[in-house]
Amino acid sequence: MHVERQSVEAIVTTLIQVFSQQQYADKVIEHTLAEYPYWDLKRKERYVTGVYNVLRFHRKLETALGNMRSRDAQTYAWQLWGAMTLLLGEEPMPSWSEFEGLSLEALNSNLSMASDAQRLSYPDWLWERGFNELADKWPNVAHALNQPAKTYLRANTLKTDVATLQKSLKKLNIETQQIADSEGLEVTQYGPLFKSDAFQNGWFEMQDAGSQKVATLLDVKPGQRVVDACAGAGGKSLHIAALMQNKGYVLSMDIHQHKLDTLKKRAKRAGIHTLETRVIKNSKTVKRLKDKFDRVLLDVPCSGTGVLRRNPDAKWHLNNESIDNLVVLQAEILQRYSQMCKSGGRLVYATCSVLPSENEQQVKQFLAENEHFKLLEAHSLLPGYTSDYDGFYIAVLERLPV
Repeated sequence: MHVERQSVEAIVTTLIQVFSQQQYADKVIEHTLAEYPYWDLKRKERYVTGVYNVLRFHRKLETALGNMRSRDAQTYAWQLWGAMTLLLGEEPMPSWSEFEGLSLEALNSNLSMASDAQRLSYPDWLWERGFNELADKWPNVAHALNQPAKTYLRANTLKTDVATLQKSLKKLNIETQQIADSEGLEVTQYGPLFKSDAFQNGWFEMQDAGSQKVATLLDVKPGQRVVDACAGAGGKSLHIAALMQNKGYVLSMDIHQHKLDTLKKRAKRAGIHTLETRVIKNSKTVKRLKDKFDRVLLDVPCSGTGVLRRNPDAKWHLNNESIDNLVVLQAEILQRYSQMCKSGGRLVYATCSVLPSENEQQVKQFLAENEHFKLLEAHSLLPGYTSDYDGFYIAVLERLPV
């Protein structure tokens, strides 16, 4: 397999931007791919995979380099890619001057003395927190979160069905496999998904299979009033509207207008006309909606530890203090926003975190302070244990009738 220098140079440039300039990987990758519109699918895939492999195993690679590590940002980025290539052994190591002095023997020698946190490439504080919160489950979860993420789609049942979508994508050599008892598909052979007629016509959205369970557990009915109070770009809002058969009212709220603007475009493509967006400007925005909704979804801001497969650089941006601050914010949102739920209505609290402090403990504390709510069911999707999807926690609560 021939290694193209241009692709590696693009990877190195991306790594410098992420590590030295503290930019987010997904944004840098998106910008870089736009600079190379002539790259074919395989070249794009190698570039993205190369970046994410280095980000995913950054600490392991750093440990393996040991005293060989350069203090120069550019040289260091080249070394990281070279070390990853040698350790993975999936493609040949080019005989370029940037890799002079690197050897598999030296890398393995340094790793032989590494800690578990170094070998599995986690910062010490996160490794310790994982053990404190998940005990013996943590190493398996940590290992599973290092696996590359799979690609999942959700068929938009307002416009098509799973079988028709599969046939349409197969014409472009995109192979998929249906997920049991859902409108979800796992992509098993890739192709030009976002250039397909199916995408342009709003037949599907990209959404993790675990994430698709959230809207389903709201148990929405056509004609109901539903609020997605932390909607972001609205993947779950779109799913809710489809489950309601475009009948009723969905209010999608967020503190960021640009995310809601993206949602409006997605809703238009999906053929959804029952959805309204609203920016949360202050506490009054929520207070005015007290007792107004049959269903309330609180997909709260969280650490994102459940989606490290998709955002491996998050390991290096997070810290204990930031997670502790999120735990406080989550409790505030759950307390204030739950008031939008009608008597007899249903509230779903969800995170894409694997940490009980953001999940079970939040719900337990809320229920202790709010006797007019009861827990109906809860699901902890732990990679490496209960699912092969992203890590999610979903708690279904009912507001007791007065």
